[in-house]
Amino acid sequence: MWHHVGHVPDVRFQGLDDEDLADVWYALSACAVRHPHRFKALTDAVLNEVLSRRGDGLKWLEQRFQAIGLAESKEDVQANARPR
Repeated sequence: MWHHVGHVPDVRFQGLDDEDLADVWYALSACAVRHPHRFKALTDAVLNEVLSRRGDGLKWLEQRFQAIGLAESKEDVQANARPR
């Protein structure tokens, strides 16, 4: 686990490794888009923790979830193409 100098880790995330924390961020992100009043602050805190732990945080997250994002995009296109 890598930390920026001077970063004080958020105690809420102490027991989670980087990969689990990234998964939590990914799941929360979708909720934060739909319900920002409820999930945005926690989503931002998780993201900040990931970014402070990993020097390549954004690139690492992008690579980690690229395959999922592509699959979800295809599913969204198919769902939107169905007659309602």
